[in-house]
Amino acid sequence: MSDLKKIHSWLVIFDVFSLLVWVMLLVEFFTKGRFHVSIAVSSIYLLILAYYVGDKELRRWRKKYYSKLRHGEYFVYLWGMTLFAIVGYYVWAGRELGYLIPGELPTVAGSVIILYFLTEYLKEGTIKKAK
Repeated sequence: MSDLKKIHSWLVIFDVFSLLVWVMLLVEFFTKGRFHVSIAVSSIYLLILAYYVGDKELRRWRKKYYSKLRHGEYFVYLWGMTLFAIVGYYVWAGRELGYLIPGELPTVAGSVIILYFLTEYLKEGTIKKAK
């Protein structure tokens, strides 16, 4: 199996895991905290994400990776909109109805957004060096 196919396979697995964590946090919100996402789940998710982002940036710096596809941005938008929607609903109406902001949501969504901005900053420097 080529390196590109291996990377693609791992990305598909990670995408599914990302969606699973996202759904779990939504379930925690909609069950008003009766279902709880373990800190271990979010920690594992963020460790895998950090490894993926770090590996991708190192490959870019070594000029072994460049992609015009911005596939990961969809997850950044998903996490950002989810955080915004849940916090907004909680502030305006959810508190009185017994909804709780999932404990791991700010950490996960915030980390995803921070890693995105960090990679954009690093990418900008890499592109300038290449010119």
